[in-house]
Amino acid sequence: MNLIFFTIPFMLAFVFSLLAKKEKTVQLSSLFLSFLGGVILISYAMPFVFHLREKMVDAWWALDSFSALMVILIAVVYVFSLIASVRYIGHEYAEKIISFSQYKMYFALFQLFALCMILVVLTNNSLILWLSLEGTTLFSTFLVGLYRKNKTSIEAAWKYMILCSTGISLGLVGILLFSYGAHVGGVAEDNIFLLNQLAQGAHLIPENVVKLAFIFLFIGFGTKVGLAPMHTWLPDAHSKAPSPISAIFSAVLLNVALYAILRFKFIADSAFLDSNWTNHLFLTFGFISILLAAFMMLVQSNYKRMLAYSSVEHMGIILFSLGLSPLGAVAGVMHMIGHTFTKSALFFGAGEILIKWKTTKVAKIKNMFKYSRYTSILFIFGIVAIIAIPPSALFVSEYGMFTQAILLHPIVAISIFVAFGIIAYAMLALTIEMVFSTKDDDKTKTEMAKDYWNVTHTIIAIELLAILFLAFWFTTGNAFSVISNITKTFLYGK
Repeated sequence: MNLIFFTIPFMLAFVFSLLAKKEKTVQLSSLFLSFLGGVILISYAMPFVFHLREKMVDAWWALDSFSALMVILIAVVYVFSLIASVRYIGHEYAEKIISFSQYKMYFALFQLFALCMILVVLTNNSLILWLSLEGTTLFSTFLVGLYRKNKTSIEAAWKYMILCSTGISLGLVGILLFSYGAHVGGVAEDNIFLLNQLAQGAHLIPENVVKLAFIFLFIGFGTKVGLAPMHTWLPDAHSKAPSPISAIFSAVLLNVALYAILRFKFIADSAFLDSNWTNHLFLTFGFISILLAAFMMLVQSNYKRMLAYSSVEHMGIILFSLGLSPLGAVAGVMHMIGHTFTKSALFFGAGEILIKWKTTKVAKIKNMFKYSRYTSILFIFGIVAIIAIPPSALFVSEYGMFTQAILLHPIVAISIFVAFGIIAYAMLALTIEMVFSTKDDDKTKTEMAKDYWNVTHTIIAIELLAILFLAFWFTTGNAFSVISNITKTFLYGK
């Protein structure tokens, strides 16, 4: 089956959203086509994850267990974010915060944004990969700056576009250097942009070209991943974007950019016949990202920025784990899966808080448990899960990472453990302040609408239950076997 057919639901949803004359038409067409596209993608990709089908590679497409896992994560968060968007953006439209044209633009660009992420993880052509990754920036920039009357939103959108586009441009230089090196080494001209052919001919590329190319790629695409010190766009974009967009940013977009780095990491490792050089880069930048997040978390007063810096931390954890290959890579993939569900649930919860309280400032939110009980309970469980308190799936992945780190880099491992303690303290302190603190002189909150269970609460609950299930599944031999096979696809090309 030609994978181009998977783009049809996204394109139809884009067209219907643009041409719709009524709010209900936008909602129904987006929900139906998004659910249809998500189910088709998940059902097609699932057999590849469990190695029930052999990997598929041609001149345009490549689908193996790792790319299939990424497709599933993107599809799940895409559908959940779309459902949450109907409530969240519907509320913004009802409150006249956005116009109908902005409402339509949101749902239309949402489809193209998701489609570009799917193309990144499915293509075998490095130029298509680059174009798709750049497409995620171009389309999502308008989503970050959706609130045009808000000066800080526009500034965040510009910052996001400039930094990420600059980074992705550096990534293009890396891709061109890899292709140039392959051409010099004797790889056929028709194949110098194909990822599988670059991997097969990696030994022909001069080592100095490989190092230079990978550094450009790592710094460039690492900007999109949100690695320190290239992370500066991330807190602003996450805090100013609509919460469903923040969810899909943090849960899958960062993983998609990391996916691109991992594909070229395999090419570089194949050229060197060793992974030590790239692993050292991963360990260094992963460690810096974790430490920076720990220090920045202590000074946060905005709950969406708190979650944004948590994303910097967790991408650092994933990168550090991958640098401890091969066993650390298993923990890294586990962490990637767990973080996807946990962080998207937290940003959906942040959206509910914003709808109710009209602010992202922690100091302005008091006694949330009384006025937003369902949101409070789910948000607390999400915070407990993200700081890896058992039975969170992230506890299993972080434990796996530490077992390797303490053996190979004990001092670094202890430093990371201290950083985790700081982050846990900071996140719990801010959450407890919002949920349980009270104001003696605060009488206006009594006029708040009664809290009720809604569709976003249902999505959050499903994701938290998934985290609980994954925590137990990750400890089984079957899970270790499945995820080990996934890691082999980007570590050894199997």
